[in-house]
Amino acid sequence: MSTVYVLGAGASKHVGYPLASTMRSEMLSWMEKRDDFRYTAEFIREEFGDSPDIENVITELDAHIKSLENATELEDRRTRTSYTSQRMEVRKAVPIWFSEIHNNPAPAYAHFAENVQRGDVVITFNYDDSIERELKRLGKWDIWQGYGFQVGDSGRATQVPVLKLHGSINWLVSIFGGMTSGTFALGSNGSLGDCPCIATDPLKYLGYEDMTGTFPGGGGFPSLVLPGRTKEFYYHTSFGPEHEEFFNSLWFQAAAALQRADTLVLCGYSLLPVDERACKLLLGEPSKNVKVVVVSGSQGERISNDFRRAGFQIVECYDGGHFERWVADPG
Repeated sequence: MSTVYVLGAGASKHVGYPLASTMRSEMLSWMEKRDDFRYTAEFIREEFGDSPDIENVITELDAHIKSLENATELEDRRTRTSYTSQRMEVRKAVPIWFSEIHNNPAPAYAHFAENVQRGDVVITFNYDDSIERELKRLGKWDIWQGYGFQVGDSGRATQVPVLKLHGSINWLVSIFGGMTSGTFALGSNGSLGDCPCIATDPLKYLGYEDMTGTFPGGGGFPSLVLPGRTKEFYYHTSFGPEHEEFFNSLWFQAAAALQRADTLVLCGYSLLPVDERACKLLLGEPSKNVKVVVVSGSQGERISNDFRRAGFQIVECYDGGHFERWVADPG
């Protein structure tokens, strides 16, 4: 028997991480208090209003950048450079912001980690690293293969993999393997390598006090799929799109886990039609005989009906509240 748990922002809310609906205002308020991100916050307010939806901001930034891709006028090229720069600042800000929040207690995740069993799988659309920290404390997760790709060489097995389909605040993409000068040849892994790295400090947060990070230094950026309406599971480079194969491998592993599952538990994830790839994965890959449990507060009945319309035979909607109450519910 195996259970696949799908976690969305509602599952991480008890730690202090934002919901998608509140991320815009909370993030801008945080950015405005920091010298390194104040200009980006001002830029967003000037361009998109005082309380813009973060999804709209990313979507419109992407649209502007793409529309000016072949611009010939100097002013248009400068505008595209500015929009690209601000998009990168948002990508850079999220891990720093979340890394402040992740020092908060995560009691619901601790309780969850106690109850999951060997062979279960966590699929999460969240960026934060609080759930894997709690699993690591109990010896149910290890960095080596726990994310679905290799980090380090401990060789320790993971009982409960954590597949982060939108990236993670502790993943870094290394540019040219850390090289900053000299002559080098572009290998088959392109300019960004074949998977993200993790620096030493995030490893310490997870409980690896004596492990050296795999990030080689030099240029790099956070490995996150930003929350636009059309999500890009790759990075634009001078050599073409890169890391698409990496993200595809995570989604393939998630699909395989769902196909094997006896039970699917959806926790705090809204399953909106705009997230087409996620809807196709969750509604299309599991057996229609799998037991589906939906723990999503006020969105629960809508999501349950989506599964029923997709042909699932056993669908239960938890009516006792949200994730933190569900994990503490003995029933």
